[in-house]
Amino acid sequence: MNEQEQHIDQFLTSSNYHQLSANQQKHAQDILTRFNNQMANDQHLTDTTWTPEAVKAVMVGEFIADPSLTNQFGIAVVPVLRAYQEFLKVDNLAEVVKAMEEQRTKMNECRKAHKTWAQLHGDEEREEESAPVQETPAKEKVTWTPEKFKDLLANIQQAIKTDPHFNNLELDNVELNYVVQEFLELMVQECAEYPDQWTFSNLQRVLGMMMPLDPHISIKQIHNIVPSAQALFEYMKQNDYIDMDQYKLGLKAIANMQPSEDMLASLNRDERETQLVLSFINSNGIDTDDADVAEAWMDDHKQEVADFMRGLLNPWGEYERKRLIKRQREMQQKQQQQMAVSDHTDSQLKRKKKSLQGIKFSKKARRKLRRR
Repeated sequence: MNEQEQHIDQFLTSSNYHQLSANQQKHAQDILTRFNNQMANDQHLTDTTWTPEAVKAVMVGEFIADPSLTNQFGIAVVPVLRAYQEFLKVDNLAEVVKAMEEQRTKMNECRKAHKTWAQLHGDEEREEESAPVQETPAKEKVTWTPEKFKDLLANIQQAIKTDPHFNNLELDNVELNYVVQEFLELMVQECAEYPDQWTFSNLQRVLGMMMPLDPHISIKQIHNIVPSAQALFEYMKQNDYIDMDQYKLGLKAIANMQPSEDMLASLNRDERETQLVLSFINSNGIDTDDADVAEAWMDDHKQEVADFMRGLLNPWGEYERKRLIKRQREMQQKQQQQMAVSDHTDSQLKRKKKSLQGIKFSKKARRKLRRR
């Protein structure tokens, strides 16, 4: 743990932190981690050496351009940064706080547009000119092979144990590793997309639909697909596994996904399948609240619905096959039991009907009975 991470941990237990509102406390650690990282990368300054100019630059830079950031996050930024600098007792506190307040409006514009201030106003060239001049060799595209992908999975498995990007998640290392590795493997196996080849639609398909149908995933893991993916994207960007475009694409894919994941986690697996079918129908402009309209559309598009679900369930084809066989056996057993009960009932009815006919005596026997 570096010095700035220690400062954040100490701040989170301080009176300065506890004086913040509930929303500000909720976003405090994320705000400070992001801001410190950006300050170090862009301005080469530690958290005790911020300057007003550097603060203004970072507030409207990549720090706030992340598509996943909410309005609640943006509202909390200045109060959290101010409380943090007060906690650190920096010498130029008044100047730094003034810079924060002056830059607040521009920062909010950037957050709403998911762009830096320079991008928002078409000043990318000026931004590049003002940055420190560094001769950086172009990063070569990775030629992915099964062996290189296996190495990537091994590196991430190790990083989950030690890298700060994966701290403070609700999943333990084993649970987190399962979610992260399943995502990467499904993107390759089902979509043929490696980390520098992701597309928006396949990211949403795997993270939002395919993974919740995994028969081995836990409810807790479904609840944590989004934060796990976000931590993975942060780690991969920081370690040059993905570039900024792929990073932003990943965050855009999960930006509004959490409520859907929480809803799917509250259902059993069969109900999740039904819900995803309804979502597919709805995505075709059909009102799923009207059962008759939805059923009529399904009747007319049976093959499309079947293809959609077959694609989502493909990774667990063997599981689905065994489950189908099990259901068929259960139905056969049920039918056999019903037939056995039916045969038994018929047999009883026949015996009962036969007993109600009485005992037949011969004429000679009847005469003897009358004589008595």
